Amino acid sequence: MPKAIVGTRIRERRRALGITQVELSRRIGISASYLNLIERNKRGIAGSLLRRTAAALELGLDDLDGAAERRLLETLTELAHAPDLAALGAEAASAGELIGAYPGWARSLAALARSERAAASQARALADRLTHDPFLGEAVHRMLTHIAAVRSAAEIMTDYPDLPADRRASFLAIVHDESRALTGVAEALAAYFDKAEETQRALTPVDEVEALFDARANRFDEIETAAAGAAARFPEGGGPHRAAAARALAERALGVAVEAVIARQPEIETAPARARARRALLDYAAAAILAPLPAFAPRAGELGYDLEALAGEFALDAETVCRRLLALSGEGVPRFGYFRVNAAGTLIERRGLAGLVAPRYAPACPLWVLYRAQQSPETVMRQRALFPNGERFVFLARARRAGPTGFGRPRHYLTDMLALSEADARLTVYAPDPGAPVEEVGPACRLCPRQACPHRVDDPLAG
Repeated sequence: MPKAIVGTRIRERRRALGITQVELSRRIGISASYLNLIERNKRGIAGSLLRRTAAALELGLDDLDGAAERRLLETLTELAHAPDLAALGAEAASAGELIGAYPGWARSLAALARSERAAASQARALADRLTHDPFLGEAVHRMLTHIAAVRSAAEIMTDYPDLPADRRASFLAIVHDESRALTGVAEALAAYFDKAEETQRALTPVDEVEALFDARANRFDEIETAAAGAAARFPEGGGPHRAAAARALAERALGVAVEAVIARQPEIETAPARARARRALLDYAAAAILAPLPAFAPRAGELGYDLEALAGEFALDAETVCRRLLALSGEGVPRFGYFRVNAAGTLIERRGLAGLVAPRYAPACPLWVLYRAQQSPETVMRQRALFPNGERFVFLARARRAGPTGFGRPRHYLTDMLALSEADARLTVYAPDPGAPVEEVGPACRLCPRQACPHRVDDPLAG
């Protein structure tokens, strides 16, 4: 635990027990002046001295040196640096003092911050959907078309009261038919929003597949088990067609297992989503054949989750390594998010990460290293990113050539990007140095509150 928390916690506990500094210093075997320095956070405390102090204060060691307090300190420090609160001058350096002296208030502030971030995340997702969802755009267009038809027919009947009966009946039929069609569009919109509110499920095929992977934390043990048998029959060695051969084997040997997964998952409701989910899960199965987790997981830890080292070790492309890293789980294993973008800057695949706000229907922030990677193909580029809500992430992007190759053919690139929280990045070879620059980024212009950003191309929805 940071000494600012430990020292303050010792002081507050000593006072609560009615023990003087002289008495406590005698019990733990140090001078009163040295204890005073510890309580004022001028000196650190650890090891046997920390254990003796905890015992003297009738505390468990975890009460003075716990992971929960470290996470709380990180949360309050991030809160102090949040752009919306920067003008208030919150003393980030005193966060440890606050935790040590008033732990209840510190936890309350952290809970409020998490609640605000969750609400802001939901608001951004809704704003993104309202702005870019193609279903909503089409529905509004159809609604306006039907309203215009009803209005035109009604105006004609109002402006020309002496219309012949047959003509008036014709216009009344138009009003009737267009009103029924308008009612259908309105009901579809109501069902759309009711479903979004009640189930929190995504409403497009892409969203349904993303919800499937989110529900399973990017790991399908039944496919892993089925792939283990197929991997035993798969020939070893590299070669340019190895990935295609694994995909073909997955189609033949694991198609039934993939269909069983889709049939059991409530996230997949529509036929287009089932087709898309089948392709995604067969890609997952092919990756499981090429790099079974029992061999891949321990080696990934030994190599510090190095993307390029793992690609060389298992004769894989970068995309497959990314898929395998997403499937890892366990104590002390970093959690990864994954994004893939084409040359037009469109996010064509995304596997989310807790706390990372990324748009579903709009281009992401142009400051993400994801969009710079194609300037240096086949090279891993690292970015230390700070979001407006104070969350910090490490992005790892690598552009790779896609499509047919040969003389005279144009070069097309896709970019794969892994995302980790900054805390998880410390478990990898990509841990940033404390002095590494931090880049201020956002989710997307329409969702980002950074008004002064010189790269802004659209106004924020929230003003």
